[in-house]
Amino acid sequence: MSEPRVTDQDDRDETTSERADRNFAELVQELRVAQTGVQILFAFLLTLAFYESFPDDQRAFDYVLVSALVAAASSAICFMAPVSVHRLTFRLGGKERLVWVTHTFAMVGLVLLALAMLLAIWMVIAYLFTFTTATALVAGLSLLIVGAWVVLPMRVRAQVAEAKDR
Repeated sequence: MSEPRVTDQDDRDETTSERADRNFAELVQELRVAQTGVQILFAFLLTLAFYESFPDDQRAFDYVLVSALVAAASSAICFMAPVSVHRLTFRLGGKERLVWVTHTFAMVGLVLLALAMLLAIWMVIAYLFTFTTATALVAGLSLLIVGAWVVLPMRVRAQVAEAKDR
């Protein structure tokens, strides 16, 4: 099987402004996907403490719920922040700067989303089973997140860089 062709930014017939517009549109589309997930998770977390079955006799659940709520809210804020930046800098130029700011917000938002997800999963598993079981399963899921969200993309990045050097 042949290696896939490596595309390059310079292969496109676009101006710097067109490239910045395309990059921003791609980032915004990615944020839409992540934002939907964080909104659903946030809504779930907001209602959790109001259920009669929520364990109010163990403070660990309170701390984990508050941490998950703060992480989910912070993630949502990061995913929505580019809209505010774009609105406040509209027609001033600087779209390339906006792309980098949006990229930074997206990366921070993803880390916070991962944390919120893991904390929410820990709460459910700890409630159903034990703190130890929850901790072990969340540790395994943490490794999966690191593998899928960091290690694999970095390997792809290294392969692309290597293919470009050939």
